[in-house]
Amino acid sequence: MMNKIEKKLEEFISGELSEDDAKQIREELQKNPKLTKEKELRELIDNVIKEDKEVIDFRINLAKLSRESKKQKMSLPMKRKWYIAAASITVALASGASAFLILNNQSRPEDIFKVYYQTPKPIKIVRSGTNFPGDTFNRDMQIYSDGNYDEASRRLIKYSSNPAARFYAAISYMEIGQYNNAESILSFIASNPSDLFYDQAQWYLGLCYLMNNKKQEAIDVFSRIAHSQNLYNDKAAQILSKLQ
Repeated sequence: MMNKIEKKLEEFISGELSEDDAKQIREELQKNPKLTKEKELRELIDNVIKEDKEVIDFRINLAKLSRESKKQKMSLPMKRKWYIAAASITVALASGASAFLILNNQSRPEDIFKVYYQTPKPIKIVRSGTNFPGDTFNRDMQIYSDGNYDEASRRLIKYSSNPAARFYAAISYMEIGQYNNAESILSFIASNPSDLFYDQAQWYLGLCYLMNNKKQEAIDVFSRIAHSQNLYNDKAAQILSKLQ
């Protein structure tokens, strides 16, 4: 019976169920905490994979564009188009080449932090937008999304077994300047390669070290990132060039 329910849950998440079957799953979720946790975990994994794929695809396309531009001597109109595209990319990422130029005369940890820190967007656990009874995690994540980081930190830290809650609690602490609390949580996440937020935790831990005046620890973390397949390896290499 559970296998059949799990199959329907997967179809419910992907929006493939009929209205009657979807209603049945909603009723089952309201009375079955285990199934609710299973649903949250599956949607969390789906969103993380989707987010990582979008970042990877963007980086591949950007690298391809850069290689093509080097193969030919661009005319003035082409150069203008390239600069406009580069400016758009910079605005979208709030980092990259322009950040590197900005840092040419800035090597203080707090200056590096200001250029490279960006508040991560919250994941969306419930695709349908429906909050089920007892679904406090989604409501607490909405507090994070609304920018009330002081309240979000207090609420999210309570979900000790939820990887997403741990990570966003740490970010909330960073947002309100409590870098020691953030460092403690991120260190825990970054020590577990199987954690869904392992890559992100390493990156933000390095930024925490900068704000906690732990230069050598920051260098160690960014060095590991720069020499790995971490999504932040390029940015970590840029930071290293300013710290070493």
